[in-house]
Amino acid sequence: MRRTLYLHIGSHRTGTTSIQRFMQKNFATLTKRGYLYPYQVSRHIKLINELFSGKRTVKDAAQNLTERADRWGSVHSIVLSDEDISTRRDPALLAAFQKDFDVKVVFFIRRQDLWLESWYFQNIKWQWNPELSHCTFEQFLSHRDTFHWIHYNRYIARLEALFGAENVHLAMFETPQMPDGPVTEFCRQIGLTDMAGLTAPQHFNASMSAEMVAFIRHLPLDSFNPPERDLLRVALEQVDQVHLRNTTKQSERIMPHDLRCSILRDYEKGNAALATRRFGRERLFLDPLPDPDAPLARLDLPADPSEVIHRFVGPLLTRLVQNKTISGDNPKL
Repeated sequence: MRRTLYLHIGSHRTGTTSIQRFMQKNFATLTKRGYLYPYQVSRHIKLINELFSGKRTVKDAAQNLTERADRWGSVHSIVLSDEDISTRRDPALLAAFQKDFDVKVVFFIRRQDLWLESWYFQNIKWQWNPELSHCTFEQFLSHRDTFHWIHYNRYIARLEALFGAENVHLAMFETPQMPDGPVTEFCRQIGLTDMAGLTAPQHFNASMSAEMVAFIRHLPLDSFNPPERDLLRVALEQVDQVHLRNTTKQSERIMPHDLRCSILRDYEKGNAALATRRFGRERLFLDPLPDPDAPLARLDLPADPSEVIHRFVGPLLTRLVQNKTISGDNPKL
């Protein structure tokens, strides 16, 4: 039996973490239904990095995946998920999986203006890219051309050339086209329509508030090793929720209306071409733009330094001590 390999390639900020946690948590039930989500990890970034670095060959990975699927007997589909795939300049290497599997690509796309706002928040929060970790939003937008994958028409045409248009599954990340959320939509894209017996989808990796992002932008989190960075990020999230009381879903709208319209014009032609080619309609995205007078989240810090200490620095130190990240019991101190 020739199995199907689903490559979930992103993009970022389209519910990928929630999808990955759902697949990992429901491993046993999904495997019984014929879907293998391998390696007991939530995200397959290690495998993908090894493939693109040349540390591992596609042939070796395909053989290993086949052996794992064979152990379960009834597996008809294998699912790999790593949102960084979409950021790779050339995904051609992954086309070699077609020698062993029927490969289908699942790609979630989000309207570019909304994606850019969310991606800015994410880069400040996680600080893995020094070029973007401390940018103002205006500086961040100057890097926009490096986000080649959000030129959707061009990028998806490349995927279609590699895998065949019929094997590139597009999911639209907006409520009118994804009414039941990204996890349910992803399951639908891979042919899993019966959700009975599966753990209910959860939302992960929410953005911090704008005021916390404004504070974090000035912190050198990217100079720390990942474990230390994670401890600080947890404490900062606690400050945001507990001390600043930003407990509801936070607005990521930081783009003035004129700028939003200007940016969307840059993608308008490509979006229209993709909408016509793939959906037989004029518009790719159906949600309206935010109202021109809609309030924007503010990325400002208090002008008074003492207020910055009161709102951010003091609560952060309190959290680091309460979490025992800073502890007098540490024998190294």
